Amino acid sequence: TTARGRLVRYRVYWTLMPAIVVINMSDDPSADPNNASLSDQKKKKRKRSICERCERPTPAACICEALPSEPLELKHCHCLVLQHPHESRRKNRSLPLIELCLSQQSISVSVARRFGDAIDSTIMDRLNKSRNPIWLIYPDSENGISLQQALQERKSEANETNETESKPVTIVFLDGTWKYAKEMDQANREEKQYPSHMKRIQLMESDLKELTRSKRFDIRTPPSDQHLSTAECISWVVSKVEGNEDIYQTLMKPLDFMVERWHSFKTQKR
Repeated sequence: TTARGRLVRYRVYWTLMPAIVVINMSDDPSADPNNASLSDQKKKKRKRSICERCERPTPAACICEALPSEPLELKHCHCLVLQHPHESRRKNRSLPLIELCLSQQSISVSVARRFGDAIDSTIMDRLNKSRNPIWLIYPDSENGISLQQALQERKSEANETNETESKPVTIVFLDGTWKYAKEMDQANREEKQYPSHMKRIQLMESDLKELTRSKRFDIRTPPSDQHLSTAECISWVVSKVEGNEDIYQTLMKPLDFMVERWHSFKTQKR
């Protein structure tokens, strides 16, 4: 009958389907466990090569040619950077450039919103147990003094104690957007995490009059021309404390190189 004929055709159709699927799967090389490594190899080939030193894609974004041959060893100061967690996830950060240029003994970086128990004990000991001068570089018009004044006071203190050289100073920097930097400073003040003998240093126009270039790190927008990126700020302050202007140029070289590469990438994409 017609009904029986339809039933037969349906039976034939459903019995053929599994055979078709099995044949297609057997033709797929990736279904064979022995060929699994082939797809893995293809994936590896598609991944960009990363430079072991600067940890950037090479050769397109590698900045090693702009780095000093040997990390710089600071003699008169130590940089202590508190980096906001959000800043640590940004690709266009300037702080890693400074870390590549300075020796491990010259800079310490901790990722957190404020100092406290969660911070490495060696960093907290440097803040709380050391009697050496501690400066916070932060724009504070009410309580901050200029960098020039801080340098003069440091020199006077050494003369009063008949020391041949001033004591090494720990310089604290807050790394983040200006919004987050304000929040970090407020949190540290409210929780009383700053040492009592810490001085607040504000970079004023008189401190920056020798700067020949403004908006050097122009891949991110500062609130004003007077605001510097973290790398620029560290480089300028450190060069003044160390009394060596060449340090500033050495630390700025990889920053300028990275910014140049960044702009070239944007131009190529257009």
